[in-house]
Amino acid sequence: MKKTRFNFLFFLIIAGFFLVAFKAFLVQIADNKNYRLAYAKCVEPLIDIQGKRGYIYDCNNKTLALDIPTYQLFVDPKFYTEYNKTDDKNFFNYINSNFQLNIKNIIEQNKNTRYFNIGTIKPKDFEWVRANLPKGFGLIKNYSRFYPYANNVSQVVGFCGNSKHGLEGLEKEYDIFLSGQNIKQKVKITPYGNFEFLKKPLDGANLHLTINVDIQNYLHFLLKETLKERQAKMVIGIIAKPDGAIVALDSVPSYDNNKFYDYSYANIRNNSINYLFEPGSIFKIVTMSSALDSNTFTGNETLFCENGKWKFSGHVISDVEKNGDLPFDKVFAYSSNICSAKIALKENKEIFYKYLWAFGFGKKTGIDLPGEADGLVKDYVNLKPFDLATMAFGQGIGVSAIQIVRAYIAIANGGYLVNPYIVNYIEKDKKILYKHKETKKQILLPQTIEKVKQILKLVVEEGTGTNAKIQYYAIGGKTGTAQVASHKGGYSLNDYTGSFVGIFPIDNPQFVILVTVFDPKGVNYGGEVAAPVVAKLVSMLAAYYKIEGSGNVIR
Repeated sequence: MKKTRFNFLFFLIIAGFFLVAFKAFLVQIADNKNYRLAYAKCVEPLIDIQGKRGYIYDCNNKTLALDIPTYQLFVDPKFYTEYNKTDDKNFFNYINSNFQLNIKNIIEQNKNTRYFNIGTIKPKDFEWVRANLPKGFGLIKNYSRFYPYANNVSQVVGFCGNSKHGLEGLEKEYDIFLSGQNIKQKVKITPYGNFEFLKKPLDGANLHLTINVDIQNYLHFLLKETLKERQAKMVIGIIAKPDGAIVALDSVPSYDNNKFYDYSYANIRNNSINYLFEPGSIFKIVTMSSALDSNTFTGNETLFCENGKWKFSGHVISDVEKNGDLPFDKVFAYSSNICSAKIALKENKEIFYKYLWAFGFGKKTGIDLPGEADGLVKDYVNLKPFDLATMAFGQGIGVSAIQIVRAYIAIANGGYLVNPYIVNYIEKDKKILYKHKETKKQILLPQTIEKVKQILKLVVEEGTGTNAKIQYYAIGGKTGTAQVASHKGGYSLNDYTGSFVGIFPIDNPQFVILVTVFDPKGVNYGGEVAAPVVAKLVSMLAAYYKIEGSGNVIR
């Protein structure tokens, strides 16, 4: 009997040994990977750690976009279940009411889990949560994007989505530089809800813009005021320097990029660079420049303006004023469509298109913003004489506001085509990663520029742009009033686009300013609806930058 019991016990011991050995084989060798993953999940959870996104600054280092800290509340159910014996009723009630969760049930159902993400706490609750945090609970610091100037510069800056990547504006265009590094890493959780990190993610780089937010704010204010006063559909404004640097760029209606999800894309899209329109007489900069630069005209000629009505190629071209003979410069000062058409026809399409393309129409300017439109230019091969005639005064061609601004920049800087730009440089840890380099191509001769500037000056002194005058400063510019194409064919008799583009000061250009008002009610001429807005902007720029008057008192 004793021997039988001994043999039985011996057998149990040997069987137990082999069972343990077999289990060890399964854990350490056969199923090693799965067990290691399960252990790691239980002891060292895999957490998303987010690097800080780069800031966006204006030219005076005022912050236009920044990351503000947000906090993710989490619980370690395993630790809480085993070691926390306190009554956390108030804290649990807070979680249940703010996150629509039953945290007690979650802990009970996940007793062996080391990490459960509860959600983001509200900033106003942070101090209370931190002070009342039970053992087994913790906070992860993340970041949320914030835009201090909201509506005023939203179409330039853009916004980020839930993925923390840019979806519009500079946030999208420079996302690769701005993005902080997001990494997944195993972390050890201490009993008091803190993490022990193996490494920290890298932060993004910072953008420094050419935008001056003080000027941008004033532009935005004036555009909103004009939109309301003129009961317009939309108003666009751009201020640029002769080297292509954009000082301010906006369109209204706009949107708040802190709450972009509340707006339609019509508000969000950057209309300054991707909305195409027929420009009207502001496009005559191409007509006058090409005629003079090609020596088709010297600028001393006199043209007959047909007393305001001209039948050509089965159509009638009209002027607002019933002018007879006009000198070349006053053709543009008084904005004669008829004589502009005659000038383009004498040039012929070869010369006109040579300069149209040289000014960059029909293709992107290359501005560093996403979504820029190419523009619409009629096919050169099949162009009819009437098409050329109407294009001479800005009909039958689709342009963006930034394309028009670039054309006038070429007049302001002495005849060079440049690419407009918004980001001046990118830096990280006080090291410059990128700096804008100017590229320019001469498209007009110096003598042409001087003649064109004198014509633009005459527009403001005695032509259609007198509402752009300000005391002590000489301004040059061009008005434009364009009929809007009707979806039924032809042009609407009620809808117009009024524009003014100014160069200030005209004798020593420092700024190019465009204002375009779409579908204003009542008065619709560019000289009436847009030129006064440019005059206000010029006054502000002169005071802000302390630009001395030339002594040329215009009024």
